[in-house]
Amino acid sequence: MAPTTLSSVTSTRRRVSAPSSRHQRASTPLSSVTALIHPSQETFSVHAVIVRFTPQQGCADRLEALLLRQASDSLEKERHCQRFDVVRLRNENTFVLYELYRDEDAFRWHLDTDHFHAFDQKSAPLVAEKKVLQGDLRQA
Repeated sequence: MAPTTLSSVTSTRRRVSAPSSRHQRASTPLSSVTALIHPSQETFSVHAVIVRFTPQQGCADRLEALLLRQASDSLEKERHCQRFDVVRLRNENTFVLYELYRDEDAFRWHLDTDHFHAFDQKSAPLVAEKKVLQGDLRQA
């Protein structure tokens, strides 16, 4: 089979879950991203991870700094980390992470990186409770 080029593909416009380049990721809101996808590639499964952190008393600011660094490291160092948001809830002493990976293997690889191990070790004493939820991103 010949290599696929943009001009040789019969494609459909379809909303995708994440930008295709780092520049686009930094400057384009997720809700406005549209990409050309080859029809045979439309059955992908983006792996979503939501993590809820409750910090120890008096540790929220230090934990926030570590979470923001982890988000930055993951986006810069992991080719298949497509999104990594850190949300500090307004009325609670809680953080929520929203992460998207190309697939579940990319997430497993994330868990084995040096920067994740360093984050895990530094953040553990600052965390009172941590809950991890995982699933596959669905499109409307």
